[in-house]
Amino acid sequence: MKLKVLILALLCVSFAKAQETWEVGSTTLTEYDLVTGVQIPWEIMWGPDDYIWATERRGRVLRINPADGNYTTVLNIQSIISGGGSGEPGLLGMAADPNFDESPYIYLVFNYGGFPYSERISRFMWNGTALVDEEILIDDIDGGGIHNGARMLVLEDNTLMVTMGDKGIGDNSQNMNNLDGKTLRLNLDGSIPADNPNPSSYIYSYGHRNSQGLCLGPNGLIYSSEHGQNSNDEFNIIEPDRNYGWPEVEGM
Repeated sequence: MKLKVLILALLCVSFAKAQETWEVGSTTLTEYDLVTGVQIPWEIMWGPDDYIWATERRGRVLRINPADGNYTTVLNIQSIISGGGSGEPGLLGMAADPNFDESPYIYLVFNYGGFPYSERISRFMWNGTALVDEEILIDDIDGGGIHNGARMLVLEDNTLMVTMGDKGIGDNSQNMNNLDGKTLRLNLDGSIPADNPNPSSYIYSYGHRNSQGLCLGPNGLIYSSEHGQNSNDEFNIIEPDRNYGWPEVEGM
């Protein structure tokens, strides 16, 4: 009898660890592993098809069933990803077209080629089973071994924002002839919006070090989180043509 009780107790402890719960107000959240064995998931989003989509830095896009964790690899570009995704470069940000039913595009930003690396913004068409027919929107952006950005966000006006890190070269952030250290804004077809601060440039804001968080808040406010050098991470409201100061200004 004692042995049976001990076994039952151990099973309960094991289950409790696997099914940990959290109380948030009157809501109980249950934590569990949905997918295992994924290598450095960089972007995770709830897709327009009610599946979870994720990029792996090594160069794969996964489409995950949220009910059971089963997933398929819908894009594999590992053969061209810089450094095999082992360092900071790789397949990074992802966003879905807001009109996905009629325009089934997934937008991606990634580093490719050997050193010195390059960075590219592309969109791929979802054919129901895979991402196909790459259309390059911006190519030959300077890449780097560090500070590649690159978060993506589709705004309410159907333009796409992409953060670009300074690639470890602070002066890039103040150089308006270089896309690094900037927040970019482009139309979904890759053209430059006519109401950008400079209608001949993708640059929307500048003076950034390495922004890797981007989200849309109430009243159309755009929020971005940015890594500081050793401390002084930043949380910014992104405004057009604003200089956020790097490398001269960091933190408050």
